[in-house]
Amino acid sequence: MVNVTFPFPQHLDVMLPEIIIAVMAMVLLMWDLVLPKAKKHWIAYIAILTCIVTACVTVQVSSGQPLTTFYGYFVLDPFASFGKVLMLLATVFAVILSLEYMKDEAYMGEYYCLMLFALLGMMLMASSNNFVTMYLGMELMALSVYVLVGYQRNILRSSEAALKYFILGALSSGMLLYGVTFLYGMTASFDFVTIGKGLADVGHEDYGVVMLGMVFVLAGLAFKVSIAPFHMWTPDTYEGAPTPVTAYISIAPKVAGFTVFMRILHDAFPAIQVDYTSILVVLAVLTIVVGNVAAIAQRNIKRMLAYSTVGHVGFILLGLIAANEAGYAGSLVYLTVYLFMNIGTFTIIILMRRDNIQGELLDDFAGLSKVRPGYALAMGLLLFSLAGVPFLGGFWAKYAVIVAVIGAGHLYLALVAIIFSVVGSFYYLRVIKYMYFDDQRTEFNFLESRLMQMTVIIAALAVVVIGVYPEPVMVVCKQALVGLI
Repeated sequence: MVNVTFPFPQHLDVMLPEIIIAVMAMVLLMWDLVLPKAKKHWIAYIAILTCIVTACVTVQVSSGQPLTTFYGYFVLDPFASFGKVLMLLATVFAVILSLEYMKDEAYMGEYYCLMLFALLGMMLMASSNNFVTMYLGMELMALSVYVLVGYQRNILRSSEAALKYFILGALSSGMLLYGVTFLYGMTASFDFVTIGKGLADVGHEDYGVVMLGMVFVLAGLAFKVSIAPFHMWTPDTYEGAPTPVTAYISIAPKVAGFTVFMRILHDAFPAIQVDYTSILVVLAVLTIVVGNVAAIAQRNIKRMLAYSTVGHVGFILLGLIAANEAGYAGSLVYLTVYLFMNIGTFTIIILMRRDNIQGELLDDFAGLSKVRPGYALAMGLLLFSLAGVPFLGGFWAKYAVIVAVIGAGHLYLALVAIIFSVVGSFYYLRVIKYMYFDDQRTEFNFLESRLMQMTVIIAALAVVVIGVYPEPVMVVCKQALVGLI
């Protein structure tokens, strides 16, 4: 009998951000059991503080070189750290958006704990360098988000959205695992880099098996980030989920998904880059077209933003197709700018929620500029940025990925992206038309929340500042690629 020993993992300090989130999520869950309902909102404020402290710790423990722990199953490098900071920032904003929205809901404490557990799963995904860690993080994130989507159990559309999301999510996880089994069978490893080296030595007779594994892995990941035609869950989930949850899942899981997507393509699939690029080109074109065309027909702004997300995911995918430093940096720039654009937009939607008005229909925005010109201006800036109007943050995000994909020799993709960016401008401009040129149809009675008002100001200023001076964000995103490229 062979005795196998597992010494205590070294360099556990690189996992300190995840340890903080895990411990605080469990502490808050236990505290919620004894906390009076009138004081449960304190859990939200502690969750915000936890995320801020964790972001600082993440920056502190990160170094210029990749660090591994837990027997090599966990890696911390500038690339993972950058993704984690974006996720933590998105979680802070999502909790702020939930303060007023969820204050009358039952089990409010568990709601914020689920957000922290979802965040923990995403952070594990960002630091995964093998399929085992990635899958554990992905499922922790997914199970938490399923519950968050269906949190308002007394609302039928919320329960329906959660059920659809759960069923399709389970299907996508099965597809991902099925693909991983083929890759493991060919390379005898779950490690991305080891798989990459193994695939480089695979003979022609095993080419079909490798392709089958790659296709299933890509399909499973495509579902997680809403790439068409694996986006079917997105509109119903965005519409049915509580609006703060919609804002959250439109950003944080996308950051986690694309972070691990880039790492897999770069580390595990370099030997079959030509093959996966041909698949991603088709998916990118389909995603851009479906997202921007389908959004035109929507009257519910949450469904419109769902299809808008699909369209933007297609643009982010262009950076992965370029498969070079400029492309990956462009995708990170896009994710950064998209965080502020989406958070600001959803914050205004939540601020409009009152009595029997959800603030989700286009008619609800009619005449907004005449009553609340400040909110109308902020919404206009955010929508113009989403449309890619110069010179706002969204313009530079699209510019970065389009230039990268042209540099990689895919001029036709750039033309498709530009054409449908113009097409997509229609549904954003339609909302602005409602705000500035239509007569008021409902009584505006905005929530008076200082934190949410500050969130709107920060988001609007961010897209303006990045639009005027994009260089710092682009430099930081390029520096974040240390450890990946």
